[in-house]
Amino acid sequence: MEQPVRVYRPLTDAQKRMLDQLVSDCAPRIAGYVRRLHGRRFDAADLTAETFARAAANMDVLASCEQPVVYLLAIARNLCRDLARRRNPGVLTEAAAGELPEPSDDPAAAALRREREDGLRAAVDALPETFREVVVLRMTAGLSFEEIASTLKIPLGTALSRMHTAIRRLREALGAFEPADASSARAFVRERQR
Repeated sequence: MEQPVRVYRPLTDAQKRMLDQLVSDCAPRIAGYVRRLHGRRFDAADLTAETFARAAANMDVLASCEQPVVYLLAIARNLCRDLARRRNPGVLTEAAAGELPEPSDDPAAAALRREREDGLRAAVDALPETFREVVVLRMTAGLSFEEIASTLKIPLGTALSRMHTAIRRLREALGAFEPADASSARAFVRERQR
């Protein structure tokens, strides 16, 4: 069966300006969310670009959204899921590509911080998808719980409950850290929430 040909209308100047503004405002959040959820840095750029391309194709819907970032994140989420299903059914994330270390005067402190961050990333990656999505949307995309609920199409109470459960599971997983390490992990989480 042949797929129908979809004809796209050219964007108006106002729509182009709106899209340009959304790209400059939201692209880092979308890319961070995609990279964290999907785990592959080089795919994040492609998925981010595809997110905005699909949004541009549905400009009327995007223009009518009260919170365009929620709409964009929903598109990005679906693209990540589609790609994960095609590549590796049943697995949503992979080990994140190595990121550049932060500059530090003390290499030992930098190594310890990196080890703690890796432990936290591993603990987040080990969460079931429903809990991991809430954590990633909060930590990486910086969404409010109302925006998370809207993005995932779940009630606000469910989003809050999933985050509470995720935090409890992360605390259990990070329990192997000494108290100083656990406080560093909490500081890392707080830093990501800003």
